[in-house]
Amino acid sequence: MSASVYIGLDIGTTSIKVAAVTNQLETIFEKQYVYDYLIPKKGWTEIEPDTWVEITINGLQELFQQIPAETVKGIGITGQMHTTVFVDKHGFSVRPAIMWNDNRTKESLPIIKQRLKSNEKSAHIAKIVSTGSPLTSLLWVREHEPETFGKINQFLIAKDYVKLKLTGVASIDYCDASTSSLYDLNSDDWSEEVQTLFRLDKQLFPAIRPASAVVGGLTEEICHQLNITKPIPVVSGTGDNVASALVSGSFESMQPLISLGTSGVLVIPNSQHQLKSKGKNVVAKITEADDSIITQGTVQAGAKINSWWLEDILQTDNYAEEQEKISLTLLGENEVFFSPHMNGEKTLFAEPDLKGAFIGLGLDTGRAEMYLAVLEGLAFGIRQLFDAMKNEQQPAYFTIVGGGAKSEIWIKIFANVLGYPIRRVLTSQEAVHGAAILAIIGVEGKITFPINAAQLIQPDPELIVKYNQRYKKYLKLTELLINLRGDEE
Repeated sequence: MSASVYIGLDIGTTSIKVAAVTNQLETIFEKQYVYDYLIPKKGWTEIEPDTWVEITINGLQELFQQIPAETVKGIGITGQMHTTVFVDKHGFSVRPAIMWNDNRTKESLPIIKQRLKSNEKSAHIAKIVSTGSPLTSLLWVREHEPETFGKINQFLIAKDYVKLKLTGVASIDYCDASTSSLYDLNSDDWSEEVQTLFRLDKQLFPAIRPASAVVGGLTEEICHQLNITKPIPVVSGTGDNVASALVSGSFESMQPLISLGTSGVLVIPNSQHQLKSKGKNVVAKITEADDSIITQGTVQAGAKINSWWLEDILQTDNYAEEQEKISLTLLGENEVFFSPHMNGEKTLFAEPDLKGAFIGLGLDTGRAEMYLAVLEGLAFGIRQLFDAMKNEQQPAYFTIVGGGAKSEIWIKIFANVLGYPIRRVLTSQEAVHGAAILAIIGVEGKITFPINAAQLIQPDPELIVKYNQRYKKYLKLTELLINLRGDEE
């Protein structure tokens, strides 16, 4: 094997993916390693961060048994965003990492938001801070575990902890920094105002590097564990949503991206550092010269609602069979509505306790109508995000990636709910491949994207009209549920 090979690592919420590609993006190794995180109390989600390191090392060991180490020129990394790791001066984790979907800080969130709003330069951060943000997690540890907090030398995001263990170098990229609620989007650096408002020492904040910047090579210890002789370069990496946007071609085409994974994520890129009032503005900064921003919003339950309905409620794992039971004539005609916000909503309403709901059930309602409502609910939720975050220029199409993109009927629903063509790339393109692309850019200085086979699913004009009417009713349902939450409080 003479071609240059690049490795991608994706530190996901419930699995770690390891892939190897050529510099022409031909996949020659790919494997997923599943793991579980901890739920020590209701609303808490944690993990011992060395779990990631152990799985990553095992995955790399398996990869190097199949691919000659001398052909591997670089390693890129991506992963779940926000999940916060607390390390001491020796680089060891001092407590379990607090994950992005942790809700323990919901009671202190209003106070944190109010303090951020008290300073003009930090007011914009109040719009994005949420439970699971590194800022709120740091403050929780300081309040509830002061002895542990005293041991913290720096905080890192999930992928950055793995990177630290691989290279011995602590750093973060602009994507994860800019979404941490500790960053000033106007100065493109850590927020001095946040540091002052919350009495956070500057030493807690790691160096920020562009996503494709080489931060170091594999340490001698790691090389020994992998039974390789050369210290392969490792780049800074980025969050999974930027990595997905990169591999999908969104930064080249500047078209929106939908990722149907554990969460349902909408990513809208622009090349001019345009900050939106709704959604989370994320600094991509693939290279030092890159000035692009993505605005992202999330339906937190995402494609998880699909597995919840089928596996937990219907007690089946035959996704294809259940979807075949849904007649296409039911599209746009379904009287059942479903709200997909089953574990809170952060982007538009800042309601961490918001729950899902069915409405419109009748004695003639069957499993097909209810399942279709579940699939439609996420599409409506994504459209609501798009309406709030869209660019002035209309998109030509949406690209959809992730496990949910494999569903023919779900793609058709998205096309008609959104009213735009859906581009589905027929080759495997995931965040882990975006991580490998970062390594290619970091080592070779650039990448030429191959032309990939893609399918363009067009919406039906009649269904667009029907779904526009149903979408208006969905918005009323969402408003009703939010008001119901307010009455409970």
